[in-house]
Amino acid sequence: MKEFVQHPIYGEIVYNESFWTGKKTLTINGVHAQPVSKKEFTAEEKKVVIIGSRLMGLKLQIDNDVVEVSPKPTWYELVFAFLPLIFLLTWGNSAALCSIFPVVGGAIGGALGGISSITSLLLMKNAKSLLIKLLIGIGVVVVTVLIAFVLALLMIALSA
Repeated sequence: MKEFVQHPIYGEIVYNESFWTGKKTLTINGVHAQPVSKKEFTAEEKKVVIIGSRLMGLKLQIDNDVVEVSPKPTWYELVFAFLPLIFLLTWGNSAALCSIFPVVGGAIGGALGGISSITSLLLMKNAKSLLIKLLIGIGVVVVTVLIAFVLALLMIALSA
């Protein structure tokens, strides 16, 4: 995912991190920074250190200056992102609650909740509008609960 930042001192900063491989590239005012380690680059005799992550807020420390590339998620983004995980781990692991509305819990529910939480956070970070972020959060919660419900019904049908 590419992030563009226009900085008054350093010009255009382009940070790119591959979702699949985790490979990071950095360009400062058109000059490609050379990687020194996983979190350090050098560009035109400047030391650049990556602080944080794209999901939880990313900053670049260029010499003594700190440049924000990706803001931290807001409280409501975190609540909506982790709601499916918390729901599946609490509801799915209670036999009394699952007799009312069956959903998968345990390892399957935890994996499903974790994947949906990260997906929700990524989608909400890319959205600009508050309304769109809330709709994404609610949508991911609903879809996750429906998937967990269908999986639970399939497990019940296969065990009978």
